[in-house]
Amino acid sequence: MIVIPSSFSQLVDSVKDINLSTRQQQTIGVITAAAVVTSYSLYKLWNQGPNDGCPVVPYTNPLNGSSAEFRKNPREFIQTWTEKLGPVYRVHLFGRLYTVVSGRYVREVFLNNNFDFFTGINRRFNMPLMAGIPEGEIPQEEGRKVVVKYLTPQLKYFTARAVENLNIGLKEIMGDLNEPKELPHMYPLVQRMVARASASVFVGTKLAKDDELVSVFQNITTDIGSMIRTESWLEPFASLLHFRMWAIGRFSSKVRAIRSKMTKTIGAEVERRLEAAEQNPNGWDRPVDVLQDLIENVNIPRGSDLITTIVNYTIALIFASIHTTSENGTIVLYRILQNPELMDELLEEQKEVLQRNGIDPEGAAKDVFTFEIVKDLPKLDSIVRESMRLRNEFYELPHSNVGNKKVVLSNGTVIRPGEDVLINTWYNQQYDGWDEYKVENDDRSEFKPYRYINTGRPSTKVGDDYLVFGEGKHACPGRWFAIQEIKTIISLLLRDYKVRPSSDVIFPTTTATAMPFGTATIEKRQRA
Repeated sequence: MIVIPSSFSQLVDSVKDINLSTRQQQTIGVITAAAVVTSYSLYKLWNQGPNDGCPVVPYTNPLNGSSAEFRKNPREFIQTWTEKLGPVYRVHLFGRLYTVVSGRYVREVFLNNNFDFFTGINRRFNMPLMAGIPEGEIPQEEGRKVVVKYLTPQLKYFTARAVENLNIGLKEIMGDLNEPKELPHMYPLVQRMVARASASVFVGTKLAKDDELVSVFQNITTDIGSMIRTESWLEPFASLLHFRMWAIGRFSSKVRAIRSKMTKTIGAEVERRLEAAEQNPNGWDRPVDVLQDLIENVNIPRGSDLITTIVNYTIALIFASIHTTSENGTIVLYRILQNPELMDELLEEQKEVLQRNGIDPEGAAKDVFTFEIVKDLPKLDSIVRESMRLRNEFYELPHSNVGNKKVVLSNGTVIRPGEDVLINTWYNQQYDGWDEYKVENDDRSEFKPYRYINTGRPSTKVGDDYLVFGEGKHACPGRWFAIQEIKTIISLLLRDYKVRPSSDVIFPTTTATAMPFGTATIEKRQRA
């Protein structure tokens, strides 16, 4: 017997904010029934797993498998079953049977072109679809190309404007700060700074002054993501989950408002630029930003138009950058707050580097924290890498076999077309039994701020034991920009403010969030 969670009314309740008509609700009912039956039937076929000898974590719940046990204590779950079953095994989580890959086998996934991360992540959390971007509208390689061709090569050029806008975002949150100020959480501060800087690079310095647009950049990921995060009951029903995500993108009033603001603001700027270029083709001062590169080079899908296409690409850029960079920056800040003695050491490093390069530390932020200066802070860079290595991550980076042939790992494990892999991130990044980079008497679960000094492994260098940005040729192409923003945020705070924890700093141990918690008191630094 098939049991539909909380009946059809739960689906109707979940789309109340979408303002559906009665006819649309009736259509949802029919599609829902078909989707549930189809999903359950295909579930029984898909989740048998090949007979290749790969061990499976035992489970009794036919729909959710080991999801509840895993979420209760993910670290204990992973350590127990990795030690029992070895580096490659299968586990039934989130309504699917995944092959979990650990240790040296992870590179066989990252380096194999049959595996695709975007397909894997979109099965559970399709943010572009929820933002109203039609499937296939932005080919995966085209999305990467925007970063590889238009952002990373110009990173040095973009540094000054990014630093200036990071500082603007900082001042917006801090205000005059005539008295010490307590922040209940560091994330909104980091998020505002990153949104300002990213907007200046993505859509230009003019639009980066539009507070409403910057707020859209700042909040779009959490605003849209929150619409589905709590609906774990949908996990076993792939078709129904996909339909729910499509319905959010198609009917949600919140999504419509976001897209309307972006279309109106970015569209007006696109039209202004096109008109200026047409009227004065030889003397036009061409803007240097990702927006201009898109105007000149983007491929417009059939049935779409230039402005809609640019808005879709911009949304995809935001999803790939602002929240993740803000989250990682927040994690680094809380590690420093947890170890406040590091602040004086980092401030001293900053002063030494500035003096060595003949830069006045009292100068404007964009003149002080140049591309070269931010890169030349080895203690800070080590802290960034170490903090991000210890992120609250467990089974992450889902990949799907999108090829038409089975993939056989070197240990004999078979992943058939359409099947999914999870990377055992916790094991590779934190497990003390990981041998390749193990040092005697070294606890890899412990935070050691200067672990990576003089190792030739900066915070942007990926590896089997550092998977924050993936690995191989499909590793995150925007990681240099993200790391530069994070290191600049820390440097600006240390230079201009005294920051101290005003409560215990708590790092989570569950799957609910990677974000640490704790209040902090900030006051102006009196500089000579």
